[in-house]
Order: sequence, then structure tokens, then C-alpha cells
Amino acid sequence: MAKNSRRFDPQKRETLVDPDRLARWNPIHLLPLAGLKADQSALDLGCGPGFWTLPMADIVGKNGQVIALDASPEMLHALASQSPPAHVRLMQAELPTILLPDASVDFVWAAFVFHEVTPPERLAREARRVLRLECRLAVLEWRTDAATAMGPPRPHRLSPEQVHSCLLAAKFDEFDQIWQDQDTYLTVAW
Repeated sequence: MAKNSRRFDPQKRETLVDPDRLARWNPIHLLPLAGLKADQSALDLGCGPGFWTLPMADIVGKNGQVIALDASPEMLHALASQSPPAHVRLMQAELPTILLPDASVDFVWAAFVFHEVTPPERLAREARRVLRLECRLAVLEWRTDAATAMGPPRPHRLSPEQVHSCLLAAKFDEFDQIWQDQDTYLTVAW
């Protein structure tokens, strides 16, 4: 299998759990803003070492479930080494394929993943397929006009308009860009 040149290098996974990232994106604040609630079944696409997964598990609580999906065994091993709670399930899969049944989750979180998948429209369709009716997909991505050099190369980034086009193609009825900072933006679709 050919290496995906857009994918984050698992050897750099420690940068994904840096305290500066926690201060910058504050998952316990941003995830509920995107619509994550207690007792939901949530899917963390491209979970990496668990930066978003573990706060998601805290928010959904023991009556909820978080499915942490990543293509990289190294990333999943790093997450497993943190002893996630029992309501977190690890899954290895190559996106854009999501190995879950139709209408099986209440919330899909895709942080810095859409720009890595070709074509991103297929990932949006897969997210739509696994979501229950009227549930949410949240897409956090790097701005093409970012103020800093953080993130992937600019040619790999997707503008909000490109993400919105993917969402329309996937038959999401509504979407809204609900948050942004100088380098990133968050779009929620349902």
C-alpha cells in the first residue's frame, strides 16, 4: 500500500498531546460547542494518541461510547497506553472507509482529517452514512489563509467553502461554521 503523503506522521505523535494544543483548542469547551453531549455514541475520526478521544469520553460519560478510529497502529497503541475508560473502543481502519453500520452513532468528530483524505467528499458521505438522523458531524480544519505556519502544507488545506461543498455532496441538510481562530475553523453539519 502506498504511503499517504497528506497523513500526519505517527512518529511525531507527541506533538499532538502538547500542553499548548490543550490551551489552544480546549477540547472540554470546543466539543460541547460542536454538539457533543452526555450519553451519546461518538466517533473520533483520525483519533491519533487521544487528544480529543479522552475528553470525548469524559463528556459522553460511562453511559455513552466513543469509537476512536485511526489508520495507524502506532497512534492506537499510544492511545491504549493511556488506559482509556471502558466506554472507549479502538478501531483501526483506513479512511475514508468507516467500518461501522449505517446510522450507528450520534456524533462524528473529524479534527484535522478532511485534508488528509482523498477524496474528502467520500469521507463526508461515510460520516453521513454512519450518523443517526439529525445527528452531527463536526469538522475542525486548518484555514487556507492561516496567520501562522502551523499545520499541513497550505496546498493540502481545505477552505470552508470546499468543506461545505463536500457536505452538500454528502446530503447534509444544514451546516454552519460555528467557530474559528487565526489558523483553524470548525464547521458543524446535520
